[in-house]
Amino acid sequence: MKKILFRADAAPHIGIGDLMSLLNLSKYFSDCKIYFIIKNYRAGVELMAKHNAKNCYSINSDISIEEEVKFINSFINEKNIDMVFFEITERKLSDYVSISKDVKKVAVNFDEHILDDLSLLIDWDVSANKYFDVSKYPNTKFLLGPEFVILPKDFYSNKVLNRKNELNNKKLLIAMGGADEFNFTCKIVKLIIKYNLDFELNIIIGSGYEFRKDLEYNLKKSNLKYVIKENITNMLDEYLNCDIGIGAGGLTSSELIATKTSAILIATYKHQVDRCEYFSDMGWANYLGFKSFNEEDLISAIKNPIKPTGHMIFNTNKIKEMVDELL
Repeated sequence: MKKILFRADAAPHIGIGDLMSLLNLSKYFSDCKIYFIIKNYRAGVELMAKHNAKNCYSINSDISIEEEVKFINSFINEKNIDMVFFEITERKLSDYVSISKDVKKVAVNFDEHILDDLSLLIDWDVSANKYFDVSKYPNTKFLLGPEFVILPKDFYSNKVLNRKNELNNKKLLIAMGGADEFNFTCKIVKLIIKYNLDFELNIIIGSGYEFRKDLEYNLKKSNLKYVIKENITNMLDEYLNCDIGIGAGGLTSSELIATKTSAILIATYKHQVDRCEYFSDMGWANYLGFKSFNEEDLISAIKNPIKPTGHMIFNTNKIKEMVDELL
């Protein structure tokens, strides 16, 4: 049985998308032994526990890169790992140049820093083809473009493919990511209260969200029907059971598009802007801005939701196929 080690983290300052993506991807490899190494940030530890992830090992959040690489190499030797799969936000991928040469290396990467012995690189940024001169890396395979975002397996089911969004305009999903560092969730809720919109709110917060008291305080003063759900393991049903979804520009945005949800997007990090603009240009979402939005634009987008035209084809299975070939 082949063995894959996944290395990623989750924390308020980096979000949970990195680790969540690799958790999703790991489910595609039921024929392999799976391991995880994460830093001991609370958000990451809680996320792994929520998903009952097995064989998860933690390292100190303040570990030096030298000590981290030493730990990973020791782990590779001890467990006879065949492949290491990185999705790193806090460091450059090239910082891991000293990882053992005895394993295949695969990475999700958005910063143009590549290991010379990388076997496969995945970048689902809309502009990924502009960032990498693939001719410089003859030994590396590339999957570049938004269709290669890592989606959970059940997002390819018939209930998604056959979905028809009737837009009854009664159920509003707010899912601003697992951390929502800038507390857009509460900002959106306050405006819905201010403009007296008549919606049932389904508010999703994650293990990294630190503003729940403020959120609950404002909701309890209102007449809104609402539910707050934390650490949801099956987001698919949340998307399929709403009329409109408001989300951040990370993994959530791709999931909204994949489920044909009438989407309103706010980019919370710079690298999300191109993706949000692309989804908007294609007629799949209403994009409001980067780190801020005009309140009248938000209210108008909620009152007059966009009905997605066409459907984007995502291809996580291609990642699975290429990893299988490498193993």
